[in-house]
Amino acid sequence: MDSNILAALPIFRTVARAGGFTAASGRLGISVSAVSQAIRQLELRLGTRLFDRTSRSVRLTERGHQLLEAIEGPIGVLSGALEAIKEADGEPSGHLRISLSRLAAEVCILPKLAEFVRRYPAVRLELSTDDRLTDIVSNGFDAGIRFRGALELDMISVPIGPPLRRSILASPDYLARAGEPQTPEDLVRHAVIRYRFPGSGRLEPVTLRRGEETVHLDPPAALILDDNGHFALASRAGLGLAQRFRATEEEALKSGELVSVLDTYEPEPQHFHIYFPSRSLQPTKLRAFIQWFRAG
Repeated sequence: MDSNILAALPIFRTVARAGGFTAASGRLGISVSAVSQAIRQLELRLGTRLFDRTSRSVRLTERGHQLLEAIEGPIGVLSGALEAIKEADGEPSGHLRISLSRLAAEVCILPKLAEFVRRYPAVRLELSTDDRLTDIVSNGFDAGIRFRGALELDMISVPIGPPLRRSILASPDYLARAGEPQTPEDLVRHAVIRYRFPGSGRLEPVTLRRGEETVHLDPPAALILDDNGHFALASRAGLGLAQRFRATEEEALKSGELVSVLDTYEPEPQHFHIYFPSRSLQPTKLRAFIQWFRAG
């Protein structure tokens, strides 16, 4: 095996994951020209083009896709092994990239972030917040944080952060005007603020519980939003009922700015999960992150 080809494969993998030479340069800590030269030499040695290049984009060719698929698993295992050896007698270190939703960042990570950064100064943590579901493998993330129902079956996941209650909330002003719903069926006669998933475009159902049964309702939407902060403003302004995670509205509930209704139908609390590919060797930096932020 040509040692020059072996040395260039991690660079090729990073370019493919990052979607370009400039982004890969930042992740690898080398110049853009060095990245471009490494890819050019790899293509010459293999005798095939791996990327189609234009002035605006860099895309994998069919051969490039085949090569990436073939090396993804082995390089991941080798990288994990090397990191485990380097960190065996020392502190967790290196670049740790986590993809997570804005809500997960708010309730799971930010409250304990400062302590983690101070405890593990050699870990260069990167948090990428996006409410769309991200393919963590193809985008070069070490792990992601989402609700369990959104995860692929081949991912390992661990609960993270506190249990999250979901309640139907409204302002006292709205309830004074519209009345308080007594059963889930009453929601069709109310202004309901609904959430649209940015990735799939689906409206999130209103999830409630009758005894042991979980029910998913689809009441007419008076207002549709896709941002957690906008929900807070709309519900406080008395624009309707909204199913919210109570952890984001504790202050408003304490002050009486918002009140909860249909409490006897509240569903079981949910946990976010941190998820990552199934690998026998898990980097020490990721193990430290999971241990710090996991539920419990």
